[in-house]
Amino acid sequence: MKYLLVDVGSTYTKLNLVDTDKNEILGSASSYTTVETDVREGFNNAFKKLSEVTEVKYDKILGCSSASGGLKVVAIGFSKNLTTDAARLASLSSGARILKVYSYELTDEYVDEIKNSGADIIVLCGGTDHGNKENIIFNAKKLAKGCINTPVVVAGNIDAHEEIRDIFQKGNVPCDFTENVMPTTNTINYRPLRKTIGDLFIKTIAHAKGIDLLSRDFEILLPTPVAVQKAMSVYAKYLDKVILSVDIGGATTDIHSIGKTYYGEENVISPPIEEPFEKRTVEGDMGMRYSATALYESVGEEPFLSFGIKDAKEKTEYRFNHTSYIPDNDEDLFFDNVLCYIATHTSLMRHIGHIKKVKTPTRTIYEQYGKDLRPAEMFIGTGGSLINSNEPKKILSAIEDLDDKYLINRKIKYYLDKRYILSSAGLISTVDEEASYKLLNKYLEEI
Repeated sequence: MKYLLVDVGSTYTKLNLVDTDKNEILGSASSYTTVETDVREGFNNAFKKLSEVTEVKYDKILGCSSASGGLKVVAIGFSKNLTTDAARLASLSSGARILKVYSYELTDEYVDEIKNSGADIIVLCGGTDHGNKENIIFNAKKLAKGCINTPVVVAGNIDAHEEIRDIFQKGNVPCDFTENVMPTTNTINYRPLRKTIGDLFIKTIAHAKGIDLLSRDFEILLPTPVAVQKAMSVYAKYLDKVILSVDIGGATTDIHSIGKTYYGEENVISPPIEEPFEKRTVEGDMGMRYSATALYESVGEEPFLSFGIKDAKEKTEYRFNHTSYIPDNDEDLFFDNVLCYIATHTSLMRHIGHIKKVKTPTRTIYEQYGKDLRPAEMFIGTGGSLINSNEPKKILSAIEDLDDKYLINRKIKYYLDKRYILSSAGLISTVDEEASYKLLNKYLEEI
């Protein structure tokens, strides 16, 4: 089988032509994503480049997209540390970008915020199955009263579904229902919500101009983070290893990890929530272009000064205002490397679990928060700025510079996705998992 694999990214549209029988990339090309006008222009430019290096004949075309920053979600739960966090983590695993999370009872002010947030989907959770249902029903009434017309995915206490369906039908609120994201205390049931959000992504694919027309011939269309996550999951399964990846984009930096949350270590108390085996976090303030100024505002001047950079604010503003800029001198290439390093380091701190020391009268114990990634053996890097960097290993080595409290293997091996194969392999995994694994095994390069 020959597949044309299309990734319409926030900055670049990338094409790979793959022969799965030969386990070979026949050709690759990319072009700037023309999200301001029509994404088909960028696709056609990339297709023309691909035609110049190989004969473009294929059996199927598969696609993914993160144009315009991907799918934007607002998550609403009951308890801040339980159902709200479960909604956030499950939504992230679906390929969404979380705009904001709300806990407990919504106010009129919060409903107005949600209406004006630009969210594509609202995830409404609350209560374990057969537990509290008053909170989620209260919030459903608030959303209906506020005349919300954004699609709502209800993933809370199943005992409340019938009443909420009636509330939303009377209020003309579009809604879908799926399994409870936290059916029992401390357990995240993320796969049903991921599928529901993915289906809605396909139905409402108007995030970027022309993407609905471009995707008419696609056999499948996924959010790019879901495609990457599928590739990571297949690779981890075939290798039987815990693995980790970073995807540094123009708008966000995504971290994916495949592995257990807690390993039952003596003297370590399990975390309050068992996180998804396939975990993803996305940092909307850690992008190389669209979010460059947000990155500077988040971390401040100090990290840049440690690299001897005194004009970081001006440089990030330039990148924000010139999103197609490619460094053309050593100084700007060095600055992009620093941006990549800071984005990686900060995003890893937000993704990886940590421990807190607690002294008791008789011994010292540790409380674990988040995911234990000390068994991770591979750290895979992708994203244009990282792939095109002259020092990718230094950027990925940000993982070694984390504080000792973080639960990560500091002797992890580094791999680079030089051929942009992760999202392509994820697309292929939807039809042929073994072919996806072989492709990754061939083209991911250890550095």
